[in-house]
Amino acid sequence: MKRMLGVAALWLAMSSPALAETMIRYSNWLPVKHQLHADVMAPWMAEVEKVTQGRVKFEILPKLVGTVPTQFDVVRDGLADMAIFVPGFSPGRFELMEVTELPLMADEPLIMAPAANALYVKHLARYNEFKGVHIASMFSTAAGHIYTAKKPMRSLADLKGLKLRTSLASNAPAMIALGTVPIQKGTNEIYELVTSGVVDGTLWTKEGPAGFSMVNGTLNHMLVVPGGLYNSILSLAINEEKWKAIEPRDREAIDKLSGDALAKAVGEAYSRADERGFQMMKAAGATIVTADGAFLASIRQVLQPAEATWIAKAKKKGMANPEAVLADFKADIAARQKALGSAR
Repeated sequence: MKRMLGVAALWLAMSSPALAETMIRYSNWLPVKHQLHADVMAPWMAEVEKVTQGRVKFEILPKLVGTVPTQFDVVRDGLADMAIFVPGFSPGRFELMEVTELPLMADEPLIMAPAANALYVKHLARYNEFKGVHIASMFSTAAGHIYTAKKPMRSLADLKGLKLRTSLASNAPAMIALGTVPIQKGTNEIYELVTSGVVDGTLWTKEGPAGFSMVNGTLNHMLVVPGGLYNSILSLAINEEKWKAIEPRDREAIDKLSGDALAKAVGEAYSRADERGFQMMKAAGATIVTADGAFLASIRQVLQPAEATWIAKAKKKGMANPEAVLADFKADIAARQKALGSAR
């Protein structure tokens, strides 16, 4: 009898497909309470585990693997299986993606985050700038504006000579065109740089100062530039070999939760954070100037060459029609702005 039961169990094991579990090791550089982690990534990982019935699981590694600027290489080389990386932290490397960081494009994360993903899927993925990883989604954080410690900014003359911290090397041409001196440093260095007088201020999002407790006496003046001076693009990347090891049905399920859906969730999280941070700046008594009229016109004029610079780079990279790609990106943003305005 025991032998019969053993044979039956063996037959069942051979006739039923084994449950293949894939563990994805996630290199995380975001604070656990940050909106991108708490409101987007943690729920996304939980949902992936749910829809794959536990066949795909995640391990959030106890500490960051490598450095924030090297997260693409960390994932490509298999030191971790998944990470969020910032293309703009690698100047000269992912130049086609720089179109999404151009000034004055859009300053609403609800628009820019999904628009960036759509542009990548439609026009940029074919150029394989991110060889070695699977791009689960492209998205933006929130648009950048200018903060200073000591004086408000009401004209280009007020910007001239200001030393401003920026995290993206691609911002440098625009900053120089505005008459400022760009200094590329990490976000975690802003407080020390400002309080020590090394810089006069920083480029940052509306939510940035509030999130880093710098709304009371550190960054006292804000210049809001409609359209934003830049957008910081991020990508969720999975090691290519790890991605291929996942069962096709589960890859399909993950794709449905990623791409546009994930980009929209990121946009919603940053839009809420932007509004919360902006209200905290107002409540703290900061001087907030919104560029308009002649001031905004002068900003647009000096920043106009940025598009031509990207077009030239794209042509060198082998893109035959960068003007058309840029025009399509702008048209998509305009359509999303119109739809969002109607919805509101």
